[in-house]
Amino acid sequence: MSGSRRGVRTRSNVAALTRAIILNLDILQIILSFVPRVDLLSVSCTSRFLREWAIKELLSRPVRIRLPKELESWCRFFLADENRPAHVRDLSIYLEDLESVSQRRAKLLLKFLQRATRLRRLFLGLAEIALNADPEIPSAISRLPALESFAVDPFCRDAQATTNEIIANMTSRLKVLSLYAAIHGGELWGYDIPRMLAPHREHLEELCLDFPDVRVLELHFPNLHTLKIPVNDQQPRPSSMFKSFPNLRHLSLFQDLLSYDHFAAVPEDLYSALRQSRMSEESGRRVWSSLDTLRGLLILLYVVGLTCPVRRLEIEGYSGNAHDAAVDVVKSTCPQKLLLDIRCNNPVRAIVREPSLLGSGSPDRQHVTHLTLRIRFTANPVPVNWEPLSDLAPLLRNSQVEYLRLVVGGSLVREDHLENELLIEGWVRQYLRALDLDALRDALVGATTTLRVLVFTMSIRGQTVWTVDRGGGTAKTTEVDPVDARELILREEA
Repeated sequence: MSGSRRGVRTRSNVAALTRAIILNLDILQIILSFVPRVDLLSVSCTSRFLREWAIKELLSRPVRIRLPKELESWCRFFLADENRPAHVRDLSIYLEDLESVSQRRAKLLLKFLQRATRLRRLFLGLAEIALNADPEIPSAISRLPALESFAVDPFCRDAQATTNEIIANMTSRLKVLSLYAAIHGGELWGYDIPRMLAPHREHLEELCLDFPDVRVLELHFPNLHTLKIPVNDQQPRPSSMFKSFPNLRHLSLFQDLLSYDHFAAVPEDLYSALRQSRMSEESGRRVWSSLDTLRGLLILLYVVGLTCPVRRLEIEGYSGNAHDAAVDVVKSTCPQKLLLDIRCNNPVRAIVREPSLLGSGSPDRQHVTHLTLRIRFTANPVPVNWEPLSDLAPLLRNSQVEYLRLVVGGSLVREDHLENELLIEGWVRQYLRALDLDALRDALVGATTTLRVLVFTMSIRGQTVWTVDRGGGTAKTTEVDPVDARELILREEA
């Protein structure tokens, strides 16, 4: 079926729209973020109030510093006016040279931290560069009165010991904390978790740990709603996490980066036993009644064995060889929204059709209504007559999918760089250029009677959104205006 475009806007239509325009400050800020700084500062010729507002807008934007020279010039600019440091809300410092912060620059940074009374978010990459620059900097961070979010990514274990003292002695109480492992040395995880988290446990809302430190389960976090934590073959277990995080809403599970692979020593035929042991511990209301989001590698989600309903399930690392495990995960969580990340390296099939991933196993349980497929083509060279997308239409049959989004590209597909040919393998470019999008659209629309929104996000080809109207017994597709399309996607995927 051919797609029809929205009607052409006439001069009278434009005039009517102009009369209805209302100033939207959020949109204005987005526009200002793309305006050169010199243009923003030049508004002094029109209004002193607008000039002051524009300067405050500049000062309150997130600041990212990666070069020592940037650090010095930035500190000097903000310290030139005693009121400027108080406007900074979000600061990230990631200096890559361990010897890059001179004594002069360290004093400037210290002076800024002592005046940053409204700083809410602070990230320190290669943290020892900043923490060791001046002996007073750690205590200055501890005394930041408005700090709510703190992230530390160290190079060596020594920075973790300093971080222990900073967090344990903080004046403010953190809502968001991210602790990353050291990347150099023999001992890569040296945080004193019980001591450093104890003062903040009642206030923490988001916690990210780079290591499955079971000591975190010794504490109770009544208000934590977001947890990101690695998983090994034994820990953490859903029943234990439920005791420590009873009000959790978003759970992300990833591989323990400090171990080569905890599952390497576990034969695949024992994965089911690991899953069953965890599931048995969840009986008797020893797990959450539901979660908003569950995200992780397929093998981790399978072994963890979570059995509560999930509104949004994101499965990474799907392959046809592990299809049965994916089906079990979907059936045990009954998601409304499913994101499937597929590394398509099988020249025969991208997705196994039966049993279907989209059924809940029972008519009384939630079915998948929103499906996002992120397909990464990794096979090289591509076999002759390979049609991996031919599995999509059979997948949708007998489903209740209302919203379908295809994100297609090479092994490094990025939705914000669809036109970057450096991220797209040559054979993938050739394949996608030859792909008949109209035929694919019509096949998918005809595969299920419930589909109302279809989105293609493809490398080289860009992004296209259609709505489907089935009035009158036939399906009619209408291409959505790009401006409206972005809002539609955000609304459907929320």
